Amino acid sequence: MQTVAMLAINDRSRMVEQMRRSMAVVVAVALLALPAAAQEPSIGGRLAVRWCMACHVVEPNQGTATDNAPSFRAIATRPGTTAGSLDSYLSIGHTLMPDFSLNSQERNALVAYILSLR
Repeated sequence: MQTVAMLAINDRSRMVEQMRRSMAVVVAVALLALPAAAQEPSIGGRLAVRWCMACHVVEPNQGTATDNAPSFRAIATRPGTTAGSLDSYLSIGHTLMPDFSLNSQERNALVAYILSLR
């Protein structure tokens, strides 16, 4: 009986140690993602200046744009604007905008930048 109890204790100890290792890996991965997420708006801002500034007002200190396109701040503050709605809009071709064929990382960065203007 004592041997069975020792085996159960050893199994539990191994399980606890395995859970600790798994949690450490999860925390490490989450912490690695934080700097990238924090940089997304700044990367999106650079993309906006490069690709969108000709038509949209993309920066708070930018005076005007050359088109009747809404400013990024106006887009960000619309009631229905969400990360999902922006991603969907940027994922499809539009008749009113050039098709830049943004990849998912570029879209995510641009969406993060637009939403940061709220």
